[in-house]
Amino acid sequence: MIQPLIKYPDPTVRLISANVRFFNDELEQWITDIVDTMKSNDLEALSAILIGIQYNIIVLKEADIYTPYINSRMIKHSGMVTATERSIYYEGISVDVDRYETMTVIYEDIHGESHHRDFSGDLARTFQQQLDYCFGSTFVDRVDKEMKQRINDYLEYGLVADGGSCPTIFYRDRFKLGAKYLISGVALSSLVPFFVSEKVREWVYRIDLAVLAAIVVLIVIYFFYAQYESRLYKQCTSCQTGNIIGTVAILAFQLAIVASAVFFWIKP
Repeated sequence: MIQPLIKYPDPTVRLISANVRFFNDELEQWITDIVDTMKSNDLEALSAILIGIQYNIIVLKEADIYTPYINSRMIKHSGMVTATERSIYYEGISVDVDRYETMTVIYEDIHGESHHRDFSGDLARTFQQQLDYCFGSTFVDRVDKEMKQRINDYLEYGLVADGGSCPTIFYRDRFKLGAKYLISGVALSSLVPFFVSEKVREWVYRIDLAVLAAIVVLIVIYFFYAQYESRLYKQCTSCQTGNIIGTVAILAFQLAIVASAVFFWIKP
């Protein structure tokens, strides 16, 4: 079935495509939709994200054959050439872009079998364009700041903001990691009563109280900073919200356990 193409200023283009995990009838339907859309729009290549399917699927047309490349990754490249490119997403814009002249890609076919292929010349450039889309990027991310600003000024709403896609690592995770380390430290202190005197035990108890307070502070900072980061990456707000709540609940549960150990076991 022919699908509408995602075009500026739709922010979906900034989403990072997930890897395909199930090679089933649904995947075959997605590929059929991509091919139908390519034929309808006379396209030589198309990434799934450009018809709203957030999976790492690229279909490349060679002669009259449409070949799907699933979960593609570039593993080797060489040379660099500059050529003028046009974008499916940013219509009416053409810019000079540097791309690798040759490249090797690993990918899976429609049955989940692994393959690799070497590309060169125009075919390599075309594939790199589509691979950019799979990772939340467009050709404007490859031009210099001056050209990027000119494109931004030309577009009615400016460029679709960088960073619109979900990062794999959030800064908030540092607060979570810190809280986990401190919780582990307090848990280890539960061994203290077996090995130290009453005086040392009281000293450890006071340290644990300070550490428990620090853990509470880190959890609170994590929660509010996570809300801030969630607003920065609006495309993945829904999945972040569940993750944030779940993380806070787990940390609070772990805190309750070690706090109980401190007050009922370590306390002199």
